[in-house]
Amino acid sequence: MKLRPASLHLPIPFQRPLRFGRRWRGHELPLRIIQLAMIVVLAWFGTKLIVQAVTLATRAFAGLVS
Repeated sequence: MKLRPASLHLPIPFQRPLRFGRRWRGHELPLRIIQLAMIVVLAWFGTKLIVQAVTLATRAFAGLVS
């Protein structure tokens, strides 16, 4: 069986940054800013949930020990 090297054109599309479609072409920066704001808000709520879970687990463990 003859081995052939892979085409050089295969990895090129995956190395470029993802872009919005033609309809959103002029609005890419505001959409990226909105996306960043949503990530920050979701991180904030996720952090609050994790802190509450750790607090509840600590109280439950302290209740079991005492």
